[in-house]
Order: sequence, then structure tokens, then C-alpha cells
Amino acid sequence: MDINSFVKQFDVGLDQSKIVKSGKNYFYASQELQDVRSKIKRDVFSLGIYLGCDSGKHFEPSPALIDIISKLAGAEKFRIFVNEKAETLFLYGRNILEESISRNPNNIKEGLVLIQNDKDENLGYGLFQTQGDDVVIKNLLDKGEYLRKESKKKR
Repeated sequence: MDINSFVKQFDVGLDQSKIVKSGKNYFYASQELQDVRSKIKRDVFSLGIYLGCDSGKHFEPSPALIDIISKLAGAEKFRIFVNEKAETLFLYGRNILEESISRNPNNIKEGLVLIQNDKDENLGYGLFQTQGDDVVIKNLLDKGEYLRKESKKKR
């Protein structure tokens, strides 16, 4: 799966002229940044906003990409809102239980969802599923992931 296939799961699209692939990594860059890159005679490590990477088997999005998707027209039908306690737990990598959902405006029952706090700020995304009688949103990526990765590197 590539970046475009991933984004289409949320019924939205990105401006293709701003997507730049460098190796396995994807970036979102203005035309000005792309012009500067073309003048540099060496490989560029990073350019613009990091969107994620193609691991070969699947696309691994960045929290920045999920945030961009959550703001696009059409993505609102994938939004689930959670209370403050669930927000904290989700940012620590935990799953979301049904009682922590403060609003489900589109009555979503399954599939990928964008996790928003009550201020409509994106926290990440997850998979809405039922396990027996329990409703659970499995955490697939949250904004706390970056900090957890950095913390592991320092050990």
C-alpha cells in the first residue's frame, strides 16, 4: 500500500503536486522547497513535513499525516470524539473503550476512525471494532508515539 491508497481509506485526497518521495519516505513540501531541493547537488535527508514511509508491505503514516487528513473536507465522517481521560490514555498508546467516547456523530460501528479530543484536535487514528459485547477502538497511531520512540532511543 502506498500513501495515496492509505489516504483514500478516509475518502480524501492530498495535493499530489506537494507530495515528494525520497527513498521509502514521503514528504509534503511546497513548490518553493521542491525548487530549492532541485538546486542542491546532494541527496536531501528531509524535505517539508514528514508524511510516513513505505515499509514494503504497507504504508506507515506519521502523526502529521493523520493530522492533515483529519482537517480535510470529507474526513469528518470518520471522526470519533473522546473524553479527557481517554485522550490521555490514548496518547500513552492505550486503546479506547466505549464509555470513553464522548461523541460519535456519524454512528460509526467499524473500520478506521480519526480520534479527536473534545476540542476537535486530532490525537491519532484507530480501528473501531467490537470484541464480544465490548466496543473498543484499537490504537493504531497516536501523537505520543514519537516521544515514546525517542525515549527508547536514549536508553
